[in-house]
Amino acid sequence: MLASGDIHRCRVSWISNHLLEQAWKEMAETLTEVNLSNIKEIIEADPPKWLPDSAASACMLCNVRFHPIMCSRHHCRFCGGIFCNECSKGRSLLPIKFRSGNPQRVCDVCCVRLESVQSYLMDQVSRAAQSPTYDLTDLSTLRSWLNFPWGQSMEYEIYKAANTIRGYNKVGSLTPEKSIPEAILKQAKGLAILTVAKVGVMVTYNIGTGLVIARREDGSWSPPSAISSFGIGWGAQAGGELTDFIIVLRTNNAVKTFSGNMHFSVGAGLSAAVGIVGRSAEADVRAGDGGYAACYTYSCCKGAFVGCSLKGNIVTTRSQENCRFYGNPSISASDILLGSLPRPPAAATLYHALSDLFLKFER
Repeated sequence: MLASGDIHRCRVSWISNHLLEQAWKEMAETLTEVNLSNIKEIIEADPPKWLPDSAASACMLCNVRFHPIMCSRHHCRFCGGIFCNECSKGRSLLPIKFRSGNPQRVCDVCCVRLESVQSYLMDQVSRAAQSPTYDLTDLSTLRSWLNFPWGQSMEYEIYKAANTIRGYNKVGSLTPEKSIPEAILKQAKGLAILTVAKVGVMVTYNIGTGLVIARREDGSWSPPSAISSFGIGWGAQAGGELTDFIIVLRTNNAVKTFSGNMHFSVGAGLSAAVGIVGRSAEADVRAGDGGYAACYTYSCCKGAFVGCSLKGNIVTTRSQENCRFYGNPSISASDILLGSLPRPPAAATLYHALSDLFLKFER
């Protein structure tokens, strides 16, 4: 049997534990309220008035004196203070009232403060979260007549890719014997779409930009990742040419190659073949005689899509443009193509073009 002293001690212990649990619960609620209050304050913040350069002769964090060459001044876009380069390396999305869709330079203190709202801001103010402005790819807009080889933004790369797919749809429906076999497109694990300009005399230079997009297991498409291409050729050739390319990625390894940040050469780092076309090739692909190349490359030049080769061209991920578009300085091509990121509203035009392309296969 329990002694009366033991019962008393158990009762005191239970009361102490209960009081301690209540204290922790109240502290957690207080911290949550404070945190929510801070988050609300950050989200509703107004743009600051920047301090004039003359207001600080040294960094406002580390107190290092400024020097025109060795240590220059930088304004924090969130608080308006003046800091050295070492104390303002962070890049963060800013609240809605700042009217900026790109990550901006902020001081180390503000970078920590803004960290808690970055996920929210990525869904609200990043460029990827905005609806497309240029969504027409028909002849009613001059923009659709010609794809420029170097896109300054992901939005233009999305428009170029959608325009190229629409152009292929028109050509493929008019000349089925020159179209990409349905079996190849159905089995595609991803697509790389880019526009390349080739100019030169004897020695030619190829340069262009585009994007790559992966097909997920459920048949949906990943967000796009920006890429660029550069190559050099030589021989008895002169002049210039502008070409739209569609690269059909046939294997998961091909997609993984494009998801890296390192440079690789089409035809060396990634096995490639001249794209086969026409209905006769369709039967070969279905029978398993279509070859084992990791990708097939097609081009559209002078209004016709033909099988072609991009061998020797170096392709690299435009990491900086990806970071600016998605509003995340640490995002990688692997996160975009192989991760579970939602489809960005800004790429709606591209997804509509892809839906139209693959819809005819289901009829």
